[in-house]
Amino acid sequence: MRLGLDIGTNSIGWWLYAAENGSISEVVDGGVRIFSDGRDPKSKASLAVDRRAARAQRRRRDRYLRRKAALMKRMAEVGLMPANPAVAKELELLDPYALRARGLDQALPLTHLGRALFHLNQRRGFKSNRKTDRGDNESGKIKDATARLDQAMMAKGARTYGEFLHMRRAAAPDERQVPTVRTRLSIAKRDNAEKEEAGYDYYPDRRHLAEEFDKLWRAQAACHADALTDELRSEIETIIFHQRPLKIPKVGLCLFTDDLRIPSAHPLNQRRILFETVNALRITAQGEAARGLTKEERDQIVHALDNKVHTKSMLGMSMKLAALGKVIKLRKGQGFTLETANRDAIACDPVRASLSHPDRFGPRWSALDSHSQWKIVRRIRAVQSEECFDIFVTWLKTHHQLEHTNAIEAAKAPLPEGYGRLGLTATTRILAALEADVIPYSAAVAACGWHHSDGRTGEGLDALPYYGQILDRHVIPGSYDERDDDVTRYGRVTNPTVHIGLNQLRRLVNQIITVYGKPDEIVVELARDLKLSEDQKREVQRDIKKNTDAAIARGLKLEEMGVPNTGANRLRLRLWIVSQELV
Repeated sequence: MRLGLDIGTNSIGWWLYAAENGSISEVVDGGVRIFSDGRDPKSKASLAVDRRAARAQRRRRDRYLRRKAALMKRMAEVGLMPANPAVAKELELLDPYALRARGLDQALPLTHLGRALFHLNQRRGFKSNRKTDRGDNESGKIKDATARLDQAMMAKGARTYGEFLHMRRAAAPDERQVPTVRTRLSIAKRDNAEKEEAGYDYYPDRRHLAEEFDKLWRAQAACHADALTDELRSEIETIIFHQRPLKIPKVGLCLFTDDLRIPSAHPLNQRRILFETVNALRITAQGEAARGLTKEERDQIVHALDNKVHTKSMLGMSMKLAALGKVIKLRKGQGFTLETANRDAIACDPVRASLSHPDRFGPRWSALDSHSQWKIVRRIRAVQSEECFDIFVTWLKTHHQLEHTNAIEAAKAPLPEGYGRLGLTATTRILAALEADVIPYSAAVAACGWHHSDGRTGEGLDALPYYGQILDRHVIPGSYDERDDDVTRYGRVTNPTVHIGLNQLRRLVNQIITVYGKPDEIVVELARDLKLSEDQKREVQRDIKKNTDAAIARGLKLEEMGVPNTGANRLRLRLWIVSQELV
């Protein structure tokens, strides 16, 4: 029996038939299995996105409530808050802004200080994460509003954020005109701008509140030395301002070894990709057989890509294939096999292009060995806070003698996100093979003793197992605990459409085996968009629309000429147009 499968994003068509001498002799059964692709029909975003956002909100709320409870409990234990909840409730009648301002100069009762600290905890300020906020327009608005707040506090002579808010409130002519203390997004002209834009008037970050806590505590500790000890200060400060570091995501295994995959920004990974791409170039000309590059030609192209003049944006760090042809002095009429409408350029090594920019390391980047380069890249990737950023800038100035502005730009250097497919061992060995000779990736992998795609073991199975058990090199690792379910135990791919499709395929095939037995052959046809990213799917849709519009235009041209508007005639007209372009 032969089983034919047509696998799409939300359906699997199947047809089971008997065959003799390659021809169908009997139809056994067939049908279509329809399922959800796990994405929103309109936005095409994963359904997990909304669930993840709601879960994050719940976690933030829960952590805030636990932090508030822990603060109240500790302050009640040391006398900063009444132990009786009813008495503590009465403190709400006090103006917390007045307490936060007065506490800088006057002694406050301990419970009044506790009220001020409780109010600090309610909104402890925005803490930027340089890793997640990179390129985020909202964080840019917050940064601008934070700078405006610093200037406004300086102009008013306010020592703390709380004192600044108290001054604004006290300056109001009546209660109905008291300015809001909430940070709300509004549309207005700011900083002498010509037009109105969405933004914030002022936005406190964690630094403002932490500095206010420090000044307020030191002022009151001078009045209550016995109660406000350094140990208590450390406890209260930790409860209010502690923030968990980012959770480090799990990394998959290398395709060939037991190493973990290295980041895409690893210098060796980008060198491998560059040599892999250039080695794949083939020179072709009309009437001639295509040939590969010589080692000298390959090295000239790599040298040209490595020494391209830097542009303002990383998007410009690539070279047209036509320009690379001039580098190796191709004859007129010769070109590269990769040269198509969709691929007419090769990108430079993005890590080298970014960090060798004159505003960063400049030529000194090329003088560093791969270990030193990776040490720098790793530290750039690890920066999460402004404190880490400042420490890293100082390290760059000390260890690499960069000027202050260069060190800042280097610490902010844009780098590729995510992880590659290979570990360090495999990357090093494959890169060495690619550099030693002008061979494709598959040959370089073979030279290392592996196969680039054939992972078959020859083992026969009675039914399809969970895909993560077989594709262990292509999934995020699981727990490998026998007590867990398959997904938790073996891991899963991150693309929800592929995850659902593979599981539905397993169910369908196993059911067919149960009813009809194991087929002798399975023929698979994949939908082209099954494994595409959202950007790639949009590109496909643009190409389809472009081709459709062109076909309609050719049909209209045929009708003007009085020629029947048929598919065959449209194809002939298209071939004629292409031939004219080649002349």
